[in-house]
Amino acid sequence: MKKTWTLRRQLNILLALIVIFQSVALLLALWVSQVFSMLDAEAVRLLSNTTKTRIETFNSSVGQTIANMADETEQLSSELTLLSQEQERSPERLYLDDDSYHEAALLASETLVSILKENRVTGAFFVLNGSNSNKEDPSAHSAVYIRNPTPDSGRMSNYLLEIGPIAVSKHYTMATSIRWDLEMRSDEYNGAFDFYEKPIWASSQFKNAEMERYGYWSTPRDLLNDSQQVVSYTLPVLDENGNGYGVVGIEIDMPYFSQQYLPDSDLLYPNSFYVIAGLEDKVLNLDWFIPGGVLAKTYLKSGEQLKLKPLKNEGTFEITLNELGPMVCSIRELKVYSDNSPFADQNWSLGCFVPSEVLRENSITVQEKLIYSILLTTLLAFTAVFVLVYFFTRKISRLSKYVRELSPYDEIYFKPTGMLEVDDLTSAVQLLNQRLKNVSKTTSKILELSLLPIGGYEVLDSNNQVIFTDFLYWLLHVDPGSQISQADWSKYYQKLTQQPVEDQENIYAYYDDYTKKQLWLRILEAKSPNGVVGVIQDVTEDIEEKRRLTNELDYDALTGLFSNTALKRETSRIIKEKPDEIGAMIFIDLDNLKYINDNFGHDVGDRLIIRASEIFRYFEQYNGIVSRISGDEFAIYLHNCGNQEEVRKILKNLYNYGKQFCLTTSDGSDNQIRFSAGVAWYPQDATDVMDLLKLSDFAMYEAKHKEKGRLFEFNREYYQKMSYLLENREAINRLLDEQLIRFAFQPIIDLKSGEILGYEFLMRPLLDNFKNPAEILAVAAAQSKSAQLERMLIVMAFETIEAHAQEFGACKIFINSIPSQVLSNEANEKITSRYSHHFKNVVIEMTEEDGRSPESLLKKVAHIKNSGMQIALDDFGSGYSNEIRILSLLPDIIKIDMEMIQGIHCNVDKQNLVANLVDFCRKKGVKVIAEGIEDAMDLATVIVMGVDYAQGFYLGQPEFEISAINPELQQEILNAHKKA
Repeated sequence: MKKTWTLRRQLNILLALIVIFQSVALLLALWVSQVFSMLDAEAVRLLSNTTKTRIETFNSSVGQTIANMADETEQLSSELTLLSQEQERSPERLYLDDDSYHEAALLASETLVSILKENRVTGAFFVLNGSNSNKEDPSAHSAVYIRNPTPDSGRMSNYLLEIGPIAVSKHYTMATSIRWDLEMRSDEYNGAFDFYEKPIWASSQFKNAEMERYGYWSTPRDLLNDSQQVVSYTLPVLDENGNGYGVVGIEIDMPYFSQQYLPDSDLLYPNSFYVIAGLEDKVLNLDWFIPGGVLAKTYLKSGEQLKLKPLKNEGTFEITLNELGPMVCSIRELKVYSDNSPFADQNWSLGCFVPSEVLRENSITVQEKLIYSILLTTLLAFTAVFVLVYFFTRKISRLSKYVRELSPYDEIYFKPTGMLEVDDLTSAVQLLNQRLKNVSKTTSKILELSLLPIGGYEVLDSNNQVIFTDFLYWLLHVDPGSQISQADWSKYYQKLTQQPVEDQENIYAYYDDYTKKQLWLRILEAKSPNGVVGVIQDVTEDIEEKRRLTNELDYDALTGLFSNTALKRETSRIIKEKPDEIGAMIFIDLDNLKYINDNFGHDVGDRLIIRASEIFRYFEQYNGIVSRISGDEFAIYLHNCGNQEEVRKILKNLYNYGKQFCLTTSDGSDNQIRFSAGVAWYPQDATDVMDLLKLSDFAMYEAKHKEKGRLFEFNREYYQKMSYLLENREAINRLLDEQLIRFAFQPIIDLKSGEILGYEFLMRPLLDNFKNPAEILAVAAAQSKSAQLERMLIVMAFETIEAHAQEFGACKIFINSIPSQVLSNEANEKITSRYSHHFKNVVIEMTEEDGRSPESLLKKVAHIKNSGMQIALDDFGSGYSNEIRILSLLPDIIKIDMEMIQGIHCNVDKQNLVANLVDFCRKKGVKVIAEGIEDAMDLATVIVMGVDYAQGFYLGQPEFEISAINPELQQEILNAHKKA
């Protein structure tokens, strides 16, 4: 007989073994999971993160400094180029002339001071390609070198002029260094003049690149032979052809570099330090290095080659330093150069060194504490086990005795044990026993009373009869209560599950021969301990509703044609089935639906759409997918109908077929159903359904705007040129609805007084879809939105005038208008009621690009003049404008197109044309504005010729803020006028 133990003893042994196993398992888990190694790894990870964070901070700070340097250098290059042009000498020879050199030095010093103010550096310098004082000495270079020993103070009083002309010192009241000099000499650097030569070389090798690409970082060196080691960064100064003739640079001395970029405050561990040096093949090259603190200076020796042993973590290594012992270091590359820099292979690396014992100190402490904690916990657990088992088993023993004494026929009743959990369990067992009895009685009744068409069955392994609920008797048309054998049920079940529905799990189609109805059933089965139980639910209503909704999505309610969704799905299916056949996507738009809707109402318009759909069903004989996209747009896809020529014949016959269809309207007239169409070919033009729709839509658009009532094939060349007109159809609506434009103000100058006559309002889009105002006008015209655009521009212009009335004062405001568009009387009255007090200062500009609607234009001009505003004829000389147009429109102002103005100082023909126009206008009392003034010589020429006003970039660029005229420019105009 098997030996038995008491529950108390078994529990004591079991729980004791569990405690022992738990303790051993915990120790084993700590060993297997390498927790302590992970702690070491976490310490290394923290070290790596510290290095990474320092590098990100360094890269961000240095990147900002480089960006500032690039901006300043480009600005200085531009200023020196202008200076050289004024001095009529090349930038490379600025140092040869004393006056030119001193002016260049002052310009450079402004740049250097700006660099010192905006960046945390200890010095800035500018070096030219030759010497002003030693012109014949090729090793001498004129320079301006300014140092700031205290870059964090922000005070210019601390600046020292190390190298440069005294004029710089006087200009800034800047002290000169005791080592002050006029120039730098390349022969004093022992071949290390690379801070000058490298950027110049880079600019010659990579023309017209971004300025940052030419930058060069020099390793620590004594630039001024003053025993002060500095790091420098230089960029080339370029002429207008991109040739370098000097450099602009910054210096950061070693103490400040360490303080700014390698601060000890970042370090998490004692006796750790940063260092920057070169890294190659896991060797840290200390031929040059930048120490980050006293420890780095003390224990790293110049010229050493530190061989690093890689650890598991990327970028972490082990090394032994003689004085400090084993060290762990994290080394990562700094981003001092961009990826496309010619010096990218010379990138620096930053390393963070920590003593190994310091790094692993925390993990050793945690290891000791964990082991002691596990031992103490195990001892306490043993004590608790013995005590708890004793009290627990005493109650359980009493309960088990009661259960052993129960008869199978007795009602279960447990006496309270005084233990809440055990009493809750016994109460729950009693309640469960009672509920099981009740559930078995009520389950079948619930199914009978349920309104859901659902029933259940049970097939028992031990019984040949199958148990049904009432619904299954009704479904199978069997008398309720009849005995159904498993053999008969097998036949019924086979019939019920004979037609599974595709893509519908556990759903079966079942035709009821008795009621002659099609049903859909959901049948679910599950294994039970005694056999199989199952549920059958009638889901006919759900399936029919789903199919009805699918049908509504697939077919257009008005025409019965496929919907847009169905077209895309079916077209994709056909292409997938026969990808090698030719297909054609036809996009059709009705030409006269708007006319029918406007004149006879939308009900008649719906009849037109229905009649049109009957025409397009012509394609169904070729197995075409015919759909209505939306409104008056239809799309048809033909596939596998032969080659393109055969398909073209089918398309050509469409128009002949459509002639027999007319729409009779209420006035008794028969209206021909006209439509324009576009075709895109599969796979020639596109292979994707969406692309085919898009391209055929564009081809239809081309037909619509070139020759309505025709069919055009997709033309890729025309698409590439004009696609923005189609693609920006929604963008123009958004621009108009949300008024997404603003005005830039360009000054127009009176050439007699040199003062500002007024400002032209120039439209600028706030949407990236439009590159320029011309595209807005083109898309608006293509979408018949020109009138809406004209109304918005005029109203917004007057709102802007009202908002800035005090700033504009008595200045004229020139507003561009679309000549072909005339505002409605309501719009004109609204503008007059609100803004008529500004009319005397407003000039409406119009161009005359063609001869359309002359009567409408004259009516518009008459309204403007009657309102007290003036008329300006814009871009005169570029289109149809001539003296006859001046006589017909009688404008107050003529604006000569820039094509006639630019270069007029050296073009006699242009001078004669403009002179004749000025003379003609003067006799008619019309003022003349010269557009496109971009240089001083053209300005002087039009002043001499008696032009009244001028406009152009030389006089003032369009800006979003209202600007005043430059006093020097005003004096230039007055001087030129006196000479004239």
